[in-house]
Formats: sequence, structure tokens, C-alpha cells
Amino acid sequence: MAANLISAGLICVAVGAAGGAWLVAWVVAIVLVALFGLWGWWSGRGRVAAKVSPKAYRRGTLHAALLGACWGGAAALWFAPAAASERVLIATLVTGMLGAGAFALAMLPWASLVYTWLIVAGSLVALWRANEPIFVAVAVLLLSYATVVSFAAMGLARQSTALLRARFLHARQQQVVSLLLRDFEENASDALWETDAGGHLVHRSPRLAGLMGVPQERLGEVRLPQWFASRSHEAGPLLAAWALGKPFRDLKLQIGRGEQARWWALSAKPIGPVEGTGGTGWRGVIADITDAQRFENQLRLQAEQDPLTGLANRRALMNAAQAAMSLGRAGWLLSIDLDHFKVVNDSSGHSAGDEVLRVVAGRLLALAEEGDLVGRLGGDEFAMLRLGQAPARAPQVMAALVIERLSEPIELGPKRLHVGASVGLARLDASIANVEDLMVNADLALYDAKRSGRGRSVVYASSLGAASRRMHTVEQALREGLAQGQFELHFQPKVDARSLQALGVEALMRWEHPVLGSISPGEFIPAAERCGLIHELGVLALQQACQAARELRELNVAVNVSPLQLMDPGFVSSVERILRGAGVAPRLLHLEVTESLMLEDAPAALKRLHALRELGVQVALDDFGTGFSSLAYLRAFPFHTLKIDRSFVRSLTEHADARAIVNTIVKMARVLGMRTVAEGVESERELAVVRAIQCDEVQGYLVARPMPLTKLRDWLAGRPVTGPVDEVDSRIMPWRSTHLSAPPTTMFGTDF
Repeated sequence: MAANLISAGLICVAVGAAGGAWLVAWVVAIVLVALFGLWGWWSGRGRVAAKVSPKAYRRGTLHAALLGACWGGAAALWFAPAAASERVLIATLVTGMLGAGAFALAMLPWASLVYTWLIVAGSLVALWRANEPIFVAVAVLLLSYATVVSFAAMGLARQSTALLRARFLHARQQQVVSLLLRDFEENASDALWETDAGGHLVHRSPRLAGLMGVPQERLGEVRLPQWFASRSHEAGPLLAAWALGKPFRDLKLQIGRGEQARWWALSAKPIGPVEGTGGTGWRGVIADITDAQRFENQLRLQAEQDPLTGLANRRALMNAAQAAMSLGRAGWLLSIDLDHFKVVNDSSGHSAGDEVLRVVAGRLLALAEEGDLVGRLGGDEFAMLRLGQAPARAPQVMAALVIERLSEPIELGPKRLHVGASVGLARLDASIANVEDLMVNADLALYDAKRSGRGRSVVYASSLGAASRRMHTVEQALREGLAQGQFELHFQPKVDARSLQALGVEALMRWEHPVLGSISPGEFIPAAERCGLIHELGVLALQQACQAARELRELNVAVNVSPLQLMDPGFVSSVERILRGAGVAPRLLHLEVTESLMLEDAPAALKRLHALRELGVQVALDDFGTGFSSLAYLRAFPFHTLKIDRSFVRSLTEHADARAIVNTIVKMARVLGMRTVAEGVESERELAVVRAIQCDEVQGYLVARPMPLTKLRDWLAGRPVTGPVDEVDSRIMPWRSTHLSAPPTTMFGTDF
């Protein structure tokens, strides 16, 4: 308004006496309008209005219109008759008031538009009255500038309005968040916490006091970092993040030890700087995940511990060896096989045999030194992985002690049993390419020890490489076998657990070589992966499976997929092409994958599995419960079916904890909308337990062995299946022995 008054004075100077009565009237009008505006500003200068009424909005628009009319009138009345210098002054004043006023009024968009275009209208009249050709171009420019100013003012109004709305919504959200947090603290199992710059707790809730075991009135005395450091040996990452001021999320800590141990997941971020301290405070949440962690520990123990002896199983031993290789550490593997154990089972029964295995495990543990890992590989085969930096006994000396100790008689009640042992030794060093080669070397040495009369130990040498030559022979025969059609799918039915009605089949690849004879999948699948033929073999399996699905009508056909296949970028399009060529509905094709796939490249695997699911293909997770990452990836991956590993099924009739675990898995799968299949059901007792825990489907020798398609048709029709049956153990999944570089894990966790 002050600018309006000053500009009005300059207009008077420019027009002078030529303005006459019109100039007096104009000055009076603009002074009144300006004073009215100044009065409004003065009366409201001390308060901030949270909102205005529509009436005030209209009054502001009217005030802007009066100002615009005054300045437009000034241009229309006095621009044309003025001299050149006065025209420049008038044009400058009017243009300045136009631009400044339009943007000053931008928060009242209609006021800005009315103000702008009233001035433009008066200016156009002034240019018309001047009646000079050059002013036609000036008029066009004026209209262009006014349009730009109008759009700019409207854009500024929209941005300002959006900012006001955002502030309003933010305030509302803060209120909602406060209410939710209050409700959360009162009802949730988690606890919120907040500290000052010194780490002292400033937010003290009953839930937090209960979790920490500290009276609520004494929480203010607690310095949180020091409290964690004194109660958890895993607090290093938390203290480091705290010292660096880095936020963290779902940081897992074990609080306490033994049966009283608790597990918490912590998330927090700095909130400073804290006023008056110069430091930063922290705010976060503690989630008690004790039950979930204990369940995960139980599953991990089941996956990496032999249930009979409590020793590490094959998976744990291989993971430990892989970890040692990754760290460049040297060591030895002792493969130990009991002599005459079959005689114990046959003469004294399997219960006595199990007790003998437990005694053997105890004796091996008593011999083990620091850095040794003792495990049971299966049956009566044990192993000792020696990774100590400076062992007290040399490997050959340890092997001799193992043979001597295991040759001592075992007292089982009135019975006195005798077993011996043979040992094969293989060195773990830089010459070993992978863990499988280490196991093969140790087994070759063991077999040589047994051939030499048992009760002996043999160190692996290159002369024992007959198995390697066999691998080379198989690899050479693979390409020829694929070209000549020597591979054939056999099918093992999957049935409803209640009605035993056939629901689908699992396709298992078989190879009958004209010279080498029947070659097991456990031998030719790793060979195909090594020589790069796994993709051709996989395509052949998918083609034959889809052809079978077309003949079997509504029965689904499951095909095991190698992780190497699924890592191929063209795998999804290949599946789509095969389905389209066979004319089979995608829902009838089930692809079974194992967790080694997720450990290799989880993001790529997730992308391709989702693409398969969108195609309509069903995806099953094979051997669920035997891998370290089952629970971590279960929600993220689009699985339709969980196949419960037969190691669980085998333990159902003997171990209550196994039954509890499988029951939990079945319930969890049902909540997640997944079906469950129990693999390896071989007895009526196992079937009864599987039914009791409400597993959806069963598969195993109790139902049927794998068979060719022609015999499968007879089986489905209820006709007797004649001729030789498939002697290949269906529990040997074709794709299980993959050579992928998974992160090293041991039975003790992810750190070696």
C-alpha cells in the first residue's frame, strides 16, 4: 500500500496540471483504497490467522479490483496525451504495479487475476488512444506478459495451497501417530524407548521395564549402551552403530545365557541434536523374538544335527569344510566306517544298533581336539573334520587311535558287542577344488582301507582316482546319451493323505546306458552340471513331463529344477514355449526348487519364480526344514507347496519333537495358503501320523515307487503293475547335488 501511495505521487508529477479534476478524483480514490488496506494490515499485524472466512476472501478480491481499476484508469486517461518522457514514467509505474501486485496477491488467485487484467484492460485502452503503429506490437507483448504473470501467479497459489494442506495433514498425522503409539505401548508386546545424548532412558514405559527387568522408577538411571554391553556378548554391532550415529534395523541380540536367554530385535535411529547437550539422542523399539528364535534354533538343529547321536550331520560337515576353504585354511577329513555293524543289527536288533552308534559317537567326541568337528554322515559312517591350527595328534595318529578306540568291546546290558572301524584320510588344502572332491577323496581312501582287510587307515593318493575316471566317463557319455534318447522320465505318484486319491506325480529322470548300464541321478546330474549339459537335460525333462501331463489330463506333474537352470535368464520363456507347444495348462506343471537356489542369488530367483507364478505354473519348495534359510525366505517367495523332507517323516513315529515341528510347519503353511506334501512315507505308521497332523498329500514307497509312463497308466487304472520296478531310490532328488558357492554355514551358525 505504501508503494501505491508513492507511485500515485509520481503519477501526479508526470501528469501535472493537465490532469485536472480527473487527477484529483483519481488520487483521492487510490489514497482511500491504500489507506483502507493499510488500516487492515495495521489492525491485524499482531496476530496470525489460522483461517479466513469466504467473506474476507471476497473483500480481498474487491480491494484488489479497486486497485487494478485505479491503475488501469491512470494508464487509459493520461498515457496517450503525455509527452514521451512522461509516457516512460507512466508505463514504468503501471508495469511495475502490474507485476508486483500480481505476485503479492498470488495467495488470493482470483484477486490476482482481477487486479492484473483490469490494469491490462486500461493499458490496452491507453495504447489504442495513442494510435501509433508501434503500440500494436506493444499491446501483443503486454497480453503475452500478462498471461505469463497470470499463470505464474496461479502456479504459486497452487504450490502455497498444497504446502498449507501438507502442513495440516502432517499435524493430523502427528496426532494420529501419537494416539497409535500410546495404544501400542499399552497393548503391544514390543516396547518403545528413547534416550538422551548420554544414553540415559527418557521414555520409561511399564512394558520396557518388564522387558529389561528393571523397576520403572529406576529406568532413568539406566544408560542403554552400557546395559546392553554388560548383558550381551553380541552387542558389538549395536555399540558401533551407536558410536557412529548410524541408524539400524532389526539388529538381533541375545540377552543372557542358558535357558534364561532372551532374543531381542532392535531398531533405532538418532533424533538429535538434543537441546543443551550438543549430542544426539536415540529413539527406537525393542521386539521380543525369543519364541521365534528358539523355533529357528530348533529347526537349524534339526537340519544340521544327527537326531540319533547328536553329532553334526553331512550338511553341517560340508558347510564347515566349505567355510574352511573360503578362509584358505588347511585341514584333514577322516572318513570313518564301522566294520561288522550289519552283524550287530541282524543279531541284536536295530535298537542295539542305535545304541552302538551312540557309544561310537561318544568315543569319537572324547578323542576330538580343539578345532575338530565330529559328524555322522549316515548309517554307520562317521567323519571327523580336523581344522585345528596346531593339533596335538597328527592325522595318521588320530586315525590309529580311532581304530583302536572303536575296536574296544561295547557293553549293552548282558551283551558284549564288538565292532571295528576303517578310516580314509583326505587332505584339505589349496589343491581341493570343492567340498565334493574332498568327500570323494576321503571315501576312495576308505574303500581302499576296507578292500585291504578293514581295521586299517589309508591316506588318499592320486592312484585312488578310479571314481574320478568314472566321472569323466559319465561326462563323455552324457552328450551321446542325450542325442540318442537314452534318458527317460519315471513318475512317482502323489496322493491325497486322506482318500489316497492320486493328485499328481513327480517326474524323475532315469538313464540306461547301453554299456555303462543304469546310471543314477546322483551321478549323472552333477556330471551334467559340470560339463554344461544341465540346461539341455532340464529342457528334455520339461518336454517329457508336459507330454505326460497332456496324457494324464487333470493330474499335475512336478519337475525338479536345478538352480543352474533357474539362473538362466531365458528359463521362464523356455517353460512358456514348452507349455504352449505341448498344449498343457500351466497350472498342471509344478516346479520344485531347493533352498540352495535362494542362497545363490535370492533377488534373481525371486524375480523368476514370480514370473513363473504369473505364467500360471505352481512352485514347490523341496526338502523344507533342512536348510538354514527356510523361514527367512518363506514369505518372500511365491511358493504354492511345501515338501516336508523325509528325514522329518522318518522321525515322526519315534520322536515327539519331530512331530511337533512338522505339525507347526503344516499349520504355518496353511496360514500362508500353501499345501504340504510329506515325502518318503514308507509305512502305515508314518501315514497315520501324517494324517493326524493334517498334511495334504503324501509321497513315498508306501504309495508307489517311480515307474515309466506305461506302468503309471496301469497303476492309475487300478491294474496290477507287472515287470521290474524302479530300483532307484526316489529319495535321491536329481537336483540336490548342485555345485553352487553358497555362503559358508556350520551347525553352530553362519560364522565358522
